[in-house]
Amino acid sequence: MKKTFILLSAALLLLPACEKLNREKDLKPEDLTNPVPIELTKADETVRNASNDFGMRVFSGLLDKAQGREVSFSPLSLSLALAMAGEGAEGETFKQFVDVIGWGDATKDEIGAYYKKMIAGLVTTDPQVSFSSCNSFWAAKNLVLLDDYKSLLTRSFAAESFSVDFSDSATKDRINQWCSDKTDGKIPQMLSELSPATRLMLINALLFKAPWGLTWEVRTGREFNGTAGKTKKDYLHANHMLGYGEFEDFEYVSIPYGNGSYEIDVVLPKAGKSIQSILPTVNYDAFQYAYPGTEVDLYLPKWSTEYSSGEDIPKVLNAMGLILPFSDDADFSGISKEFLKISSILQKVRIDVSEKGTEFAAVTAIAMDNCAGPVTPKKVTLDLNRPFAYFIREKSTNTLLLAGTLSN
Repeated sequence: MKKTFILLSAALLLLPACEKLNREKDLKPEDLTNPVPIELTKADETVRNASNDFGMRVFSGLLDKAQGREVSFSPLSLSLALAMAGEGAEGETFKQFVDVIGWGDATKDEIGAYYKKMIAGLVTTDPQVSFSSCNSFWAAKNLVLLDDYKSLLTRSFAAESFSVDFSDSATKDRINQWCSDKTDGKIPQMLSELSPATRLMLINALLFKAPWGLTWEVRTGREFNGTAGKTKKDYLHANHMLGYGEFEDFEYVSIPYGNGSYEIDVVLPKAGKSIQSILPTVNYDAFQYAYPGTEVDLYLPKWSTEYSSGEDIPKVLNAMGLILPFSDDADFSGISKEFLKISSILQKVRIDVSEKGTEFAAVTAIAMDNCAGPVTPKKVTLDLNRPFAYFIREKSTNTLLLAGTLSN
């Protein structure tokens, strides 16, 4: 049997747009509607598969750097924010986005169209689930963004636009308030500081609230054997027919939300195995190998986790080969005529799992500063001692008035 499986965070793919659908409260089984499938084209599947794989690789890299800390990471939120930046990249910089994320032959238009389709489908596939994905871009007041780029952010990502002064401390408060509002207060302070050198900030905020598709009993004070020792936790218990799989190094179970459109997939390493050691055999594309009709006597801890990536995401992306966007050689000429580079990427996440359901919020912020642009030598010798061409043009409109050569 193929050793692969799909995670919730990797399955919720690339949701662009500030779209929101609220679930009803106190739902009964008869209130549930059938899932609405999302039809993907071949180009859509390319982006989807790439994003799943990319998310798992970043997740593995963050675990390496966590040094025992809990990690709650949203591939969805990071991919969205990176996509907004990548759509403005050109040349070798865009090629690195393509190579590292794995977009393959998908064009920028196809990538944007995929995001637009997915947000429409993901917010309607289960009316019982409350889901929102909101995007925004915050530009320095004197930064001139290209019209095509602004149009793309609005058209494909439904991103809100803000013109701000990054040297004003009130800007940080405005950004934090926006993030708090879009996550129902779960991420109240996204930024602890803001560099006055920032020229552009791209932000994605996700909020997910889902009721369970089964009923739990609460069992208090059960033992949890963690890496730091034994603790007592409250558990959720159910005996239910669920998707289940057992492999050489791990077992997993799929627990549904609402009408089954969304689920949480929990992977349990076999005794003596660590999470990190089994990740290479855990992937996104083969839930078809699960056993959907297995009766599972399940105990699931209740938990709440908060996570901040700090400086880890850029380090992980650099190690994966995404280097140019962070360097003075970055080419974001699809965004502005100014030379820009990515100066920081930060993600914060909060997840709460209880007998009522699951809620999580994630915010990813990408800051872009000025960079030096192409390097110009301080001193050069240019000896026009052989045939050359010359051009005369009007500078402001770049209108060519004359072209010629001197050959003899």
